[in-house]
Amino acid sequence: MDRPFKVPDAGTLIAFCGLDGAGKTTQIRRLADRLRLGHRVHCTRQPTEQFRADPVMRAFLDGRITGRDAVEVLPEIALLAAADRFRHVRTEVMPRLRRGEVVISDRWVYTSHAYAGPRGLADAEWIHSLNRYLPAPHLTIYLDVPPEVALERIRARGDAPRWEEIDLERMRAVRSNFVNQSWGGTPNYHVLDGLAASDRLSDQIADLADGVLGGSHG
Repeated sequence: MDRPFKVPDAGTLIAFCGLDGAGKTTQIRRLADRLRLGHRVHCTRQPTEQFRADPVMRAFLDGRITGRDAVEVLPEIALLAAADRFRHVRTEVMPRLRRGEVVISDRWVYTSHAYAGPRGLADAEWIHSLNRYLPAPHLTIYLDVPPEVALERIRARGDAPRWEEIDLERMRAVRSNFVNQSWGGTPNYHVLDGLAASDRLSDQIADLADGVLGGSHG
């Protein structure tokens, strides 16, 4: 089967990844504001609200599915997440890329790869097979912060952390997967220090984006 999605040269796909509390929202907003001076920019995120509202996913994230039930539900969640991504790419991402826009996504498929093993779904090959037809971003930014810092930031903004975010050992494994690209490596994937001064980090990200936008996507 031919790959169903081919990102056109006219558009640019930029993805941000990181633990909740890594600073993605702030840096996405800053990059979008800069790029809008010369580009049409659309910000989006994965998973979509439809997936987040799924009762099984909500129950898992809230810690209401535990033990063996949690292990058994993981393949179902992986399938739902993959379907959500493909629909999101088909209906929202690709149409804008074909119009030559810059699409900035909060999270991409790499999040599924990073979380699957620490959650108990160790079949990385199966996760890859589910998502292998998704387009690769022209640029991926991973904002790296220790889980302890991410947890502090979540609480500082007034949110109640999820049970997973309190499990620092689990989140360290997730972080390691993001840093080491456990899914096998991705071109133009950059690990940036999320503890750096916000302005300096914004400048780094803008330079990376300018490098992609100013050059060939090939």
